[in-house]
Amino acid sequence: MPFTEIFTSFTLSLITNFIVMVGATSFFYWLNASTATPFVFAHRRLLTLITGFGFMAFLFAQMLNHAYYTHLQTGYHWTYLNMMILTIYLLNLQLGLRWQAIVDAGLIVVYYLTFGAPLTILGGIATLIACVTLYITQANATRLIHNRLLKYTVFAIFAAAILTMVAQMHLTTDNWFWFRQLIALSIMAVLCLEFDQLMRLTRQRTDEIHELASIDELTGVHNFGTFNKELDKRFAEFQQNGVPYSVFEGDLDHFKQINDTYGHPSGNIVLKQLALELDAFADTLPFPATAYRLGGEEFAIIAQTPLNHAQAMQIGERFLTLLKLVRFPKADPNLTITCSIGQAHVSAGDYSANDVYKKADRNLYAAKQNGRNCVRAQADNE
Repeated sequence: MPFTEIFTSFTLSLITNFIVMVGATSFFYWLNASTATPFVFAHRRLLTLITGFGFMAFLFAQMLNHAYYTHLQTGYHWTYLNMMILTIYLLNLQLGLRWQAIVDAGLIVVYYLTFGAPLTILGGIATLIACVTLYITQANATRLIHNRLLKYTVFAIFAAAILTMVAQMHLTTDNWFWFRQLIALSIMAVLCLEFDQLMRLTRQRTDEIHELASIDELTGVHNFGTFNKELDKRFAEFQQNGVPYSVFEGDLDHFKQINDTYGHPSGNIVLKQLALELDAFADTLPFPATAYRLGGEEFAIIAQTPLNHAQAMQIGERFLTLLKLVRFPKADPNLTITCSIGQAHVSAGDYSANDVYKKADRNLYAAKQNGRNCVRAQADNE
C-alpha cells in the first residue's frame, strides 16, 4: 500500500479517535460535575458504571472485529487498542475506586487467557504488571493527578505491559506496524492526558464558581437557590430509593425591631452570628444536615433522616435553648433573640419537593400564631 495512503488513513483515524476520547472524557466529567441535573446526581454512580463499561465494550468489540475479521496489512485499527489502554487508565485515574481497578484487571486477565494461546511467560508477566499498575493508579490517583511526570511514568509502564501482552498473542504483525502503534499511542496519550488535566481544572473552576453562587453573601451559609436545588435532589432520591428527609424552617421573632433600634448594620451582625450558630448546630446533629438562609431573617435546615414528631420537637427546642445563650457584643451585649420554628418531613403523599417546604412553612406560621419562640412539628399521622 502506498505511503501516502497509509499516512492519510493513519492521520484521519488518529483524529477520529481523539475526537471520540474527548467526547467520552467530557461526558464523564459532566456526570461528576456539581452542575449536573437532579436526575444525574441521584443516579451518578450507576450512570458512570454503565457509560464506562459500555464504552469499554465498544472498544473491545472494535478490537476483536479488526483483529480477527479483517486484514492486518496496515494496522490502522490498532488505535482502538490505544483507546482501550487510555480509557482503562483514565477511568482508574478519574474515579480512584478499588473495585474499578479490580474489574479492569479481571478483564485484562480474561482477555489474555482467552486470546493469548499459546500462553507465554513474558505475556503472563506483562499481564501481572498491567494489573498491579492499575491498582497503583487507583490507590494513588490524587498524587498522580498533581504530579505530571509521575502520571506519565505510570501510564508508560501500564501501556508497555499491555502492548507486551498483546505482542505475545502471535498475531501477524511486523516492525513497521509496531512503529505506527507506538507513534499513535504517544500522540494520543499526550493529547488525552493533557485534555483530561484541562477538564479537571475546568471542573474545579466551575465548582468554585458554583460554590460561590450557592453561598449567601452576608452570612456565609447556603442560599435560597441552593436550598431549592437540594430539596429537588432529596425528593428525587426519596422517589427513587425511599431515602427520607426532614425540613426545619425558622424565622427570627420581631427582627424588624432590631433593625429599627440598632440599625441595619447591627441587624446584619445578628444575622451573621445566627447563621454561624445554626451551621454549627447542624454539624452537631447525629445525621447529615445543612443550614440555609432563605432570605431576610428566615433560615432552614435540611436533615437527611426520618424524624417523628417527638424527635423533631426535641431538636427544635434544643436550638431554641441554645439561642438563649447567644450574645451579640458587636451590636449590644444585652441583646437576646428568639426564633419560631416549623418542621415537616417527606411522606408518600407528597407530589413535589415543594410540598415538604410548604408543610414546614405552615407549621412555622402556626408557631408564630401560638406566641412565637416555639416549635411546631409535623404530626406522626400526617
